[in-house]
Parts: sequence; structure tokens; C-alpha cells
Amino acid sequence: MGGIANAARRKVSYAVPVMILSEESTMRKAFLVPVAAFAVAFSTAVSAEPQELSLPAQKMPTIEVSGTGGVQVKPDIAVIRIGVATEDANAATAVAKNSAATAKVLSEIAAAGIEQKDLQTSQFSLYPQTATASYASKGASGTFTFRASNTVSVTVRKLDRLGEILGASVAAGSNQISGPDFAVSEPEKYLGDARRKAVEHALAKAKTYAEAAGLKLGAVLSIVEEGAGGPAPVFRGAAYAKAQSVPVEVGEETLSAQVRIVIELVKP
Repeated sequence: MGGIANAARRKVSYAVPVMILSEESTMRKAFLVPVAAFAVAFSTAVSAEPQELSLPAQKMPTIEVSGTGGVQVKPDIAVIRIGVATEDANAATAVAKNSAATAKVLSEIAAAGIEQKDLQTSQFSLYPQTATASYASKGASGTFTFRASNTVSVTVRKLDRLGEILGASVAAGSNQISGPDFAVSEPEKYLGDARRKAVEHALAKAKTYAEAAGLKLGAVLSIVEEGAGGPAPVFRGAAYAKAQSVPVEVGEETLSAQVRIVIELVKP
């Protein structure tokens, strides 16, 4: 009886620790689950925290205006086009007549002080045409003739001799003259003043606009030149009917510049 009772007690004593271990494990699991849930919730909360955003910089207000400026300059060169036209029933004869007449005109131009570098053939043509009345009046036969024409561009650097050269060309046989086209040989010497005036004009316009809008001008952001130079050639002169010096008025040319400027606008 004593052995059985001891055995029963031993079984009971072994069962108690087992029950205690099981409860500890359960409690441990019960404790770990809320902790894990808290960790997940904390991680989610941290990741959901608002991040700092970088906004694009606000574009500064600007104004874009154009300006023009000009200076009056007396031209120092002129270009004239002196030509000879001849007519004949035979093409080769028309060219031969033209070559002889052109050579005579060029000789007179050279004698007036024009250098070879300032002479340039600008056009030569030969074509059939209906005979002119002047050709028919010479007793020439035939309905059609050939017209030969040779034109030379002449650069005159001594304008006080321009009228003399024109008259001498007519006397030598030139029957086709156009020009003169006056120009300034070194415009860059004068365009600096024109450019300054163009910038001043643009800034004055920009200031007016800015003040009207309740603002003032800031830094100049860009300046672009849109054009600078002289005007288109202008014909000046008279009819070249007599073999004498032709009166010529040189006058003045306007050298101009144009710019476009972008300027920052700021509050007063």
C-alpha cells in the first residue's frame, strides 16, 4: 500500500510542472502577439508620417522690349553701274561693237582715277529682239536684230569726282547708267553710338511699362542684337544727257541698330 501511494504521489508531482510549463508558454504567446501587433502598427505609423515636399521655385516676372537707335553719317563711297548696249543683225558683230564701246568707256573711267580693283563686270547679255526704230532708221534691213549689253559696277572713293566720272562715261559712249548707291566704307566706326542709343531706347520703354504696372526694373537678363547697318541703297542724281560733269548731292546716310532686351521686374 505504501508503494502504491508513493507512486501516485510521484505521478501527481510530475503532472504539476507540466501544467505550469504549459501555462507559461501560453502566457508567453499571449504576450508576444500584442507586442508584434504593436510593432507592425508603429512601423506603419512611422512610414505614414508626412514627408517634406520640395516645391518648384516661383518664376520671376520679366519684361521684354525692343529698342532702335541711329546715327547720321556722311557717306564716303558710291557705286554706279555703267553699261553699253549695241545692236546689229549679226550676233558676232553686235558683240564686237559692244566690246569696242565698253573698252572706250573703261579707258575714260580709268583716266578719271578709278583703280582696277574698283571695276567689276556685273552683267553681260546677248539676245535677239525686234529691230528698234533707231536701227531701222539707219537703213539696216531685217526685222530682228541682236542686242549685246555689258554693265560694269564702278566703286567711286573720291565723291568729289563722281559727277566728272558720270559725265565722262556718257561722253565715251555709255548709254546705260544707274545709281549712284551711297554707302559708308567703315560703318563699325559709327555703329557703336547707334547700339548705345538702341539700348537706351529699350530701357526707357521698359521703365515706362514697369512704373505703369507699379513695379521697377531689376537686372538685365539678356540683350540680343536684331540688326545693325545702313539703309538700302538710294538713287541720287540726274539724267545723264550731256557730256559734262553731272551734279550730284551726297547727303547723309542713317546707320541704325535694333536690340531686344529681357529685364527682371521687382517690387518697389
